[in-house]
Amino acid sequence: MLDHLNPIWVDTRAGVDEVAEAARSAGWLALDTEADSLHSYFHKTCLVQVTADERNFVIDPLAMDSNDLDPLWAVVEDPEIPVLMHGSDYDIRVLDRDYDTRIRGLVDTQAMAQVLGEPKTGLAALLEKEEGVVLDKRHQRADWGRRPLTRSQVAYAAADTAFLGSLAGKLRSRLKALGRWDWADEEFHKLEHVRHNPVDPNPLAFERVKGVRSLRGVARDRAFTLFEWREREAQKLDVPPFKVLGAKTLVTLAEDPPEKMSDLAEVTGIGPRFIRRWGGNVMNAVAQPERAPQWKRGPRQPETAAVVVRRMKRLSVVRDEVAAELSLEPGLVCPKSCALAVASHDPRCADTADLRAAGLTGWRLECLGPRFIAALSDE
Repeated sequence: MLDHLNPIWVDTRAGVDEVAEAARSAGWLALDTEADSLHSYFHKTCLVQVTADERNFVIDPLAMDSNDLDPLWAVVEDPEIPVLMHGSDYDIRVLDRDYDTRIRGLVDTQAMAQVLGEPKTGLAALLEKEEGVVLDKRHQRADWGRRPLTRSQVAYAAADTAFLGSLAGKLRSRLKALGRWDWADEEFHKLEHVRHNPVDPNPLAFERVKGVRSLRGVARDRAFTLFEWREREAQKLDVPPFKVLGAKTLVTLAEDPPEKMSDLAEVTGIGPRFIRRWGGNVMNAVAQPERAPQWKRGPRQPETAAVVVRRMKRLSVVRDEVAAELSLEPGLVCPKSCALAVASHDPRCADTADLRAAGLTGWRLECLGPRFIAALSDE
């Protein structure tokens, strides 16, 4: 269905040079990435898709050294060359993590759709509505780290950028007509400053497994021990932890541990291959579990002052009214964190300078400022 895109497979430095030159020649590029987050423990960028100069490129970074992509990143970091993306938050974090790359000149079609008040802002929904293009969803959960990829997989990947130029043009025209282009541009600049933030190790991470938080005593210890063992094995194999031991099976083993290997074979989710490979490890883990870390009470959080609660109620009413007038999601017009900062400002926000100090800026300040001030004025 997407064969007409004629994607060009790129797996050499010379090919990347060609992509960069095409982007400079066109004066813009559309960019996307595919990672293997559903299929590995250590996630990595597996594809970089670029559309430029009426050509659709699919770059294979796994076939090259990381610095072989430098010519492309030089273009991406040039603020004079617009970079079209859709839902760029994740991709920006991935490129920061893997290549220390900064996007400049960002134009995000999902942010544009949100500012327009579109009810569905996913790429597939927008392309079907605006371009009459129906994307094939067969490869949504594909393992992009495997090689070779099929022809249809490469075409699917190319489609993520192939239509962004036309889509962005149509959305921009609508934003201009509504006087909201500057609003969208403000959202682009915020996204440009997104960065990858490594997650600090959490000794209580095992409690994120569904069903574990209800366990107590030695059952909780077994869950912790099985979780830690599963993490180590997943890291060795570079696979997602659930491919070693599923969440439901982990909880079952923690709640009702097998006494002998034949009992383990009866547990749902445990097969002969698992028993041959890991049966002994699991039996040892449930028989002699490590002590799970205990919850630590943090400092008591001060109760939200009654005055802040009252202010929040007033601000929420105003925010919802403005959002309805603009046909936008209330959370987009003013995120709860921003409303709370305004409500907590001491003394109360009495002018636009106070609102800016609380974090309400740009088009949100323009739309909400006078009405927020009025809502708080009779305190």
